[in-house]
Amino acid sequence: MSEEQSLEAFSSTDSTTDEAGGGTDGPETTGTEPATVTYRWQPDGAACAQCGESSERQWLDGDEFVCPDCKSWA
Repeated sequence: MSEEQSLEAFSSTDSTTDEAGGGTDGPETTGTEPATVTYRWQPDGAACAQCGESSERQWLDGDEFVCPDCKSWA
């Protein structure tokens, strides 16, 4: 085999199982939960849920996205 290989050489044609033999249909079959978003960046800024000031960087504080000044860092 040459050093250069196509992507097809590494892909599986069987989309129903992974190498360990389990399903690859997503979190329902693996028992994992999706990640929780805790930070967002808005290039034009977005209003802070607590103070209303516009901020490009916002962090999740409870159930709301807030600016760095309103974020409880404790």
